[in-house]
Amino acid sequence: MKKEDITSMKENPMILEKYFQEHSNGELAKVLGKLGKLPKNFDRRILLDLLSNSSEKVRFSAVKNLAKLSDPSLLNLYLEKINTEESSIVRRELVSAIGRLRNESAIPILIKLTKDSDPEITLQAIRGLLVFKKRDDIKREIEKLSNHPNEIVMDFIRKEINSNKQNQKKYDHSHSPDFMKNVVVYGDVRDIIKSIPDESVHLTFTSPPYYNARDYSI
Repeated sequence: MKKEDITSMKENPMILEKYFQEHSNGELAKVLGKLGKLPKNFDRRILLDLLSNSSEKVRFSAVKNLAKLSDPSLLNLYLEKINTEESSIVRRELVSAIGRLRNESAIPILIKLTKDSDPEITLQAIRGLLVFKKRDDIKREIEKLSNHPNEIVMDFIRKEINSNKQNQKKYDHSHSPDFMKNVVVYGDVRDIIKSIPDESVHLTFTSPPYYNARDYSI
């Protein structure tokens, strides 16, 4: 399947729907993984129908693409699927989709999900709440989890709390050492990193393109 073919199908929902009906789950998962940015008028019904697919990969990719639409009206559907979905990876992606809405109506749901028995769900819910961490009530909810029984969750929360405290210091984030400006360094990172002062890196960007693999704003 060429990129041009996928672009054409995105712009013609009936063709895409027909393709999904006529091909195997393996092919569906491949195409879903290559859809990329969706048009504003994309027919979400095509993806919604796939949420009940027998394939975990298809359901996962369907949720991942639905999240691109940033549609708050899907919030209750996401919650319903989280409560009925058996796959941990799909549930995690559903929580991620809720977080990516960046909508305050999702806050009560994300708080509830921090109490999920799956620590991966808890972590994903916390990431969603961090969008609103400037709010005192959200800070309190996050701090409540600092003694979570899961060590990974507990460590993540403590780092986040400590990070907030460190950020209260008045660093000049616009400044970086002159010798680091407009240069390309070729070498072993284990050696080069020793020359980089602490608190001097503004952004790290590795192995592009990630495109939709990670939501860096969260």
